[in-house]
This record gives sequence, C-alpha cells and structure tokens, in this order.
Amino acid sequence: PSRTHRPPPALPLSFCRVMAEPSSSDDVALTDIELLQAAWINELRAPELLPHEHELVLRVKEQVAEQEARVEELDERDSLLRSLYEMDNERTNYQLRSYLRTRLEKLTKMAIFIARRQGEADAEARPLLSRPEQNFLGKYLALYQDHIDAEAWSSLQHAEQLPEQLRQIATAAAGNPLNVTPDLSAHVFCTARRACERFTFHDEVVELQPGDTVLLPYEPIRHLVLDGSVQLT
Repeated sequence: PSRTHRPPPALPLSFCRVMAEPSSSDDVALTDIELLQAAWINELRAPELLPHEHELVLRVKEQVAEQEARVEELDERDSLLRSLYEMDNERTNYQLRSYLRTRLEKLTKMAIFIARRQGEADAEARPLLSRPEQNFLGKYLALYQDHIDAEAWSSLQHAEQLPEQLRQIATAAAGNPLNVTPDLSAHVFCTARRACERFTFHDEVVELQPGDTVLLPYEPIRHLVLDGSVQLT
C-alpha cells in the first residue's frame, strides 16, 4: 500500500539558524535564543538595571508558542521529535523566566532610584521598563509606603504635622538605606563582540578588538554594553 509522505517538521528553536542581523561586519549573527541568553548574562553582571529587551522577548514568546503548536500537530511516530521540542521549550522558558526574574530582583532592590530615573528619562530613549514592570514598580512603591506609614509614622506622636514630603519614601536622600543606587564603579568582565571605539581609562587609551576579554570598571564601558559592542561574562 502507498504511504503518505509528510513534509519534514521544522527543527526546534535552538537548532534553527534564524539569525538576528549583525549590526557591523565584525558581528557574529546570533539566534534569538542566543540573544536572550546574552541579555540574561548582561543583566546578571551589570550593576544597574539595563533597558528592557522588549522586541526580543516578544519574538521569543512567539517562537515558543509556534513550537508548542507544532508539538500538538505531531503524531505518535514523532515521539523523539516531540521530546526535542518539549526539552527545547523548557530550556527557552527557563532562560526567559531567569531574565525577567533577575530584572525584578533589581527592580525591588533599587525601586526608588529607578522610579526617579523613570521620571527623568528622555522620551526618545530606549524604555528602561516594560509595561508590566512599570505597573509592578508603582504597586511595589505604594505597598512600601503603606508599610512605612504603618510601622514608623503611625507610632510617632504628631507625625501628621510633619511635611508630607518628609514622610514620602520617594524623597529619601542619597545614603538612606531606602534609596539603593547602582555601583557603577564595580568591576566586570567583558568580551568585545566587535571592534570598539577607543575610550580613556586612568589616562590610558583602551581599544578593544573582537574577542578581547578584559576586567574593567563598569562605568567606562557602560555605553559599549548598551549598544551591544561588548558582552558581559
């Protein structure tokens, strides 16, 4: 009897070379999964909260959803491929959750500083927070303020006579334990992804070439992290 020939199913995400366009001739093309892993490591190593990778997160979520739909279409003869798909999706979802969880940890630690930075942000600059993160930050600060009001000001006589600005956590001065700021002088390891423009550090000119790995304070290479010229490791 004749057998129905089915088209070969698409490979899992990690095996597919659907690559992001390199921004320069020195760049190595990366898959979205590799870009997500790089964004996660950058977020782990950077002392500050980095701009949210909104478009990348959306693409990865769409690819995972498409892959889950493919799994539903597989029959019993494709048990091995089904296992590959499911394993690949689990790994991708783990990296995505880890990236978002790392951001939430920084967000709660530096909530007041980040809220101030949001208020001063340039409208044309790359957004620091996603919409869900903005909602989370607002609710977190409101709960934090309620806690301070209940535990500190409610037990203090005549606290209501104090200026409202004094009682607000958002006005905590630098050095106040409520106002945690990123230590931009912290040292980080980084690897150049492309030839980087020269910069000065301690009166010395530093010029990074593709593949160079160095240990430097974060602040002088901050702009290179933000434009993707270097990868934190």
